[in-house]
Amino acid sequence: MRILGAPAFSNAAMNPYNTALYEELQRRRDCVVDEFSRKTLLSGRWDIVHVHWPEAVLYQQPRWSTAGLVFLGKIALAKSLGAKVVWTVHNLQPHQPLSKSRDDWMWRRFVSLVDASINLTRTGEALAMNMIPPLAAKPHFVIPHGHYRAHYPNTCDRAAARQRLGLELHHRVTAFVGQIRPYKNVESIIRAFRQGSGPNDRLLIAGKPDTAESVAQLVSETDRHSRIFLEFGLIPPDAMQIYLNACDLTVFPYRDILNSGSAILALSFDRPVLVPLKGAMADLQELVGSEWVRTYAGELTSAVLEQALDWAVCRVRPDRCDLSALEWNGIARQTEAAYRSVILGDRVRDTIRAASGT
Repeated sequence: MRILGAPAFSNAAMNPYNTALYEELQRRRDCVVDEFSRKTLLSGRWDIVHVHWPEAVLYQQPRWSTAGLVFLGKIALAKSLGAKVVWTVHNLQPHQPLSKSRDDWMWRRFVSLVDASINLTRTGEALAMNMIPPLAAKPHFVIPHGHYRAHYPNTCDRAAARQRLGLELHHRVTAFVGQIRPYKNVESIIRAFRQGSGPNDRLLIAGKPDTAESVAQLVSETDRHSRIFLEFGLIPPDAMQIYLNACDLTVFPYRDILNSGSAILALSFDRPVLVPLKGAMADLQELVGSEWVRTYAGELTSAVLEQALDWAVCRVRPDRCDLSALEWNGIARQTEAAYRSVILGDRVRDTIRAASGT
């Protein structure tokens, strides 16, 4: 089976999800994966084009982005050459939409080209079928998001990580780690922390903001607070362990969320997670256990944050979070089966039509 990933390996430095999936697929018999482009598309016959995060291309500035139209053209070309288009629904809509009329047209055109969808949870599947009705009439599958344990170094223990960051072992540390975007609502953590933290509590915000305005806003929110640590910049893979191993609790207070690779990354380092009760976060809690994932309704308040930190520090839990359901070999096996189902299903329909003379 020949597969083009969009993307396949090109985003490995930012998110190793795709690389983990496709490396595991290539360990399976008869699976070949390459990067989706016009050049590779025309280099031979391909069975599957597997699309992730199409919104990153379709919703670009300026309006009527050339990149978006080119992307749709390549998808249409792939279908004309016999490939099936599979979309993993990481998000139901762009986090930062542009013109609604433009977005709607681009999105409808993309969905019309999709032959099957993969959803990361049952809740995600239900939401996708409800919000995007054309997907319900096409094959759809539930295959979980894999963990990141083999894809980030983890040799730095708690004491060494805290020493690197100037934190003491007796401090109770809450952290947000990852790219900083408006929809991630990072400023709400700072406000909640300032309103209700104790003298031994510390807050760590580490990641790359999208704009200089975001930096200025977060700096303004901290107002030189001595117990809040800001570390701005892209976190190299080998440094991720420092920030995650140093904290007691990770918080991801997204305004809008379906799935969260950031939460799974934190769990891959065995860090308890606090997330809003939105999207598929209840599914994640059910999958790994309430001792690892805590949810809250409404806004993130100082009381919610303080109670979650108490839970993270005081609750007895295993040293390791059980992520066996998120192993990549099982995910690759399920993904290959989904591909084959889409391809064979089409052939079965053609056989039935031929036999019936229609």
